[in-house]
Amino acid sequence: MEDLFHQTTPKEKNILHVAAQYKQVNFIEHLLQCPLGPTLLWQGNYQGDSPLHVAAKAGSYEVVRVFTNLVKSLHWVVENGQVDACKELLRKQNSHKDTALHYAVRGGHDLVVELLIEEDPQLCDVTNAVDESPLYIAADRRLSRTIELILGALSLSSSHKGPKGLTALHVGISLSLTCWEKIMEKRPEVTREGDDIGWTPLHYVAYLGKVKAVRLLLQHDISAAYDLNKEGESALHLAAFQGHVDVIDELVKSCPDACDIISTKGQTVLHAAVIGGRMNVINYILGMPDLDDLINEQDTDGNAALHLAVLHKKYNIIGMLAQDKRVDRLAKNKDHLTALDIFSAHNEVGFTAGTIKRVLSGSRGIPGFQGWFIEYGKKRLGKQFVQDQQSVAITTGSNVPNRNNFDLSKRGIMKNQLLVAGIIATVSFAAVFAMPGGYNNDGPDRGRAVFADRAEFKAFWMSNTYAFLFSILAIIIHCRSVKSSHSQKSNIPTVGNCIEVATFFMVLAYMLGTIMVMSRPTQSTWDTIATIVTCGVLATSFSFFDFLDTVAHAWSLHSSPTTYIRKFLRHSEILLIDFPRRLIYLLLGKLMNWVYSIVL
Repeated sequence: MEDLFHQTTPKEKNILHVAAQYKQVNFIEHLLQCPLGPTLLWQGNYQGDSPLHVAAKAGSYEVVRVFTNLVKSLHWVVENGQVDACKELLRKQNSHKDTALHYAVRGGHDLVVELLIEEDPQLCDVTNAVDESPLYIAADRRLSRTIELILGALSLSSSHKGPKGLTALHVGISLSLTCWEKIMEKRPEVTREGDDIGWTPLHYVAYLGKVKAVRLLLQHDISAAYDLNKEGESALHLAAFQGHVDVIDELVKSCPDACDIISTKGQTVLHAAVIGGRMNVINYILGMPDLDDLINEQDTDGNAALHLAVLHKKYNIIGMLAQDKRVDRLAKNKDHLTALDIFSAHNEVGFTAGTIKRVLSGSRGIPGFQGWFIEYGKKRLGKQFVQDQQSVAITTGSNVPNRNNFDLSKRGIMKNQLLVAGIIATVSFAAVFAMPGGYNNDGPDRGRAVFADRAEFKAFWMSNTYAFLFSILAIIIHCRSVKSSHSQKSNIPTVGNCIEVATFFMVLAYMLGTIMVMSRPTQSTWDTIATIVTCGVLATSFSFFDFLDTVAHAWSLHSSPTTYIRKFLRHSEILLIDFPRRLIYLLLGKLMNWVYSIVL
């Protein structure tokens, strides 16, 4: 029998560990009556867990009660006096610094938690090796009943701490508001306590858009609205960045001067909304007369909201701000750049770029041209003092065109043009040897195309030939321009035009080939008319959008008649809507359905 008390498992569990794990209450009672029985209570396994740890982890209320009743009857005397054996056992920590209460809370065993707290309320103060207190664990696991038990403990210094500076209130965001409020009532100091990155509970609920939680926090401590995290952001900045207008409204109603809060970067709530791309928040701010001061306020880099919208390429926001009469489009940042100067540095082309340039027109400053003057001064004047100048590149706040990036973009365009031209040439070349309908296999016309005598075939052959010739022409022009760096820029639009024509004829050849294979000879007249109308609409749409693109003709050094057409369309506000594009696509779809209905 005596050997039984000294035997252990491979995990260094003694017989009392095993009995507690399987909740053998009667066996444990008999075992503890033996002279060597009580000594087993203080022995730890390979993780340092005592039998009390094991019983708490298993959630056995009866076993824990047996252990506590036994140790309360023990009276040990040491050099400095008498020791409370019960508290000594209850506060015993394993290798991870967990007590039996940590295990009981983690397992959600409320009866065991209540018993342990009754025996020693100061167990609630103990944190483990990763700084988890019992209250923090309960809040993290959303154990409302366990939280109430811990908060009701007699100890006035119960810890609410957690790892990384978090508290029970931080991780208890998902708890019911009633339970959340109890934590704040018992621990009012936790309301403004920040974690390792400086985020208070208000920062988290504002970021997540929890309006009721924001209201509850402000009712307990309104000064929490003015707390900044380590990035210098308030809860209002985070709500604006995430687009939670209802949270912003609650903060502003409770703290009317909250909108005056600026971050360490000098940014307001409007700056945060622009960076986050939240148009609903921007619309809310623009609609509040009391917030007019925010519209043109600049941060530490001198950037107003419009500058940041351009820097972050928030095109919808640019349009919203630039069309507001209160916005100062001529405002300059610390690099003396306006919003248009910054946008011009992006080298954007296309439909959207034309729209943005129109709404920002008239706001370019002299420094915006400085980079252009310097770069062209290097090439044309060749002055030494110009070479010593340094162009401003786009970094955090500087936005003058970078000519190296500009040249790289041109090389990319040329590579893409060569690729497209090569594909068109390959497809059109292959079509010569794979004619629609095939070839005659016998008779005097052997080897001749089956549809050679049809008008559609002749149109197909001509369209395919033109597609091949124009794609080859594009490749030849490209190869010649590679030899001369001076002609590269001027040849890009020429190559592009050749590719457009080749693409048009390739599409036409496809349509003619499809009609030729699927239609009957009696329907050739209608098919030809439908094909001509469809291709006419397609060509018209290409030309129309070419007129709308304000930068499509930027390669040309002289004005052309299309300039006046584009100006007329832009001033007629056609650029501000997408209706023409959708209308043309709709008409094309209807027309194609009509063509196929005739063919079939």
